[in-house]
Amino acid sequence: MDEKPYDGEVLTRRVEELQRERDELRKDIEQLCMQQAGPGYVSVATRMLSQRTTALEQDIEILQKKLSGCLRENQNLQEELAEAYRVKSQLADLYGAELSKTKELEQQVRFFQSSVAQAFAERDGSLLECEKAKEREEAGLKMCATFEERTREYQTAMEDQKRLNDALQMELTELKAHTESSLNVSMLLILIAITTSINLCKFT
Repeated sequence: MDEKPYDGEVLTRRVEELQRERDELRKDIEQLCMQQAGPGYVSVATRMLSQRTTALEQDIEILQKKLSGCLRENQNLQEELAEAYRVKSQLADLYGAELSKTKELEQQVRFFQSSVAQAFAERDGSLLECEKAKEREEAGLKMCATFEERTREYQTAMEDQKRLNDALQMELTELKAHTESSLNVSMLLILIAITTSINLCKFT
């Protein structure tokens, strides 16, 4: 892109040089014609001037066409360059917006990762508490089972003790009855003995 404006400048300078050369050539021929008054020389000089002028005009026309083409191409390139800068600016804006979105998404991802890590930590803590609660529950169930077993043992012992107490109470009742009966018999025998002794004393 940098060479095109340079080529246009070169062509412009070349056209200007040819135009100056043409003008100088005309002046030189005019001076020669004024110095040489011969008609034959003037005719030859005029023909040479005409040929040289025609060649120079053709060169100038060709160079002007090239210059016009270069200028048009330069204009097109300038427009393309402006469009490229506009697209570049749009892309830069889009890139900035996407970069901002990317940073925002990265912040959201870090926040979600932190939230997920916290949730996992809370879950692990809850699982640990559940395990501890389960262990306490199992220990409580074992204690309840032991307590129930001891309660059954105490109940059985109490029932055995009650049966024993009932048997002892019955035996005690029987013993009291037997004692009272024996006591009555003993008292009766004593009374009989006393009565007998009294009667014997009377007879003697």
